[in-house]
Amino acid sequence: MRSRSRSRQAQAGLTFVELIIVFVVLGLLLSITVRAVRGSWVASSRRSASRDVTAYLYRTRGIAIQQSRAAWLVRSGNILKIMVDSSGTPVQLGSQIDFSKRYGATLGFSPTPKDDVKFDVRGFAVGVTTAPKFIVALGGRTDTVCVTTLGKITTRSCP
Repeated sequence: MRSRSRSRQAQAGLTFVELIIVFVVLGLLLSITVRAVRGSWVASSRRSASRDVTAYLYRTRGIAIQQSRAAWLVRSGNILKIMVDSSGTPVQLGSQIDFSKRYGATLGFSPTPKDDVKFDVRGFAVGVTTAPKFIVALGGRTDTVCVTTLGKITTRSCP
């Protein structure tokens, strides 16, 4: 009986080949999971950046209406800032946001010669012939935020 128990103890456990197979399967499952999680993280960051663009546009429009003076949302590179008219001089109001530092996103604008949207005291977008579009790019995909001449801010069905 002692010889049988000793032989079972010697055979208990996994062989080296079985361990290699287990680690290969775990590695494949891990790589699939990481890709899925990374994709959702990039999409979430892009959506958050688009929400920040939308919030800054609403804030700029609200300031123009509440303070009864012209206000601009200005893009310079990947930075957005709000400017207001103070006796004919543009003054920055509040803090600016850097999309490349905060989200790793690139901020674009269309039409290209202009990099700002101006709202008058009634909340209308001034000097707009085509709807200005802020384009947030991250992970090979883009989100767009548009402003109509009436000051309507939308992320869907940009003209």
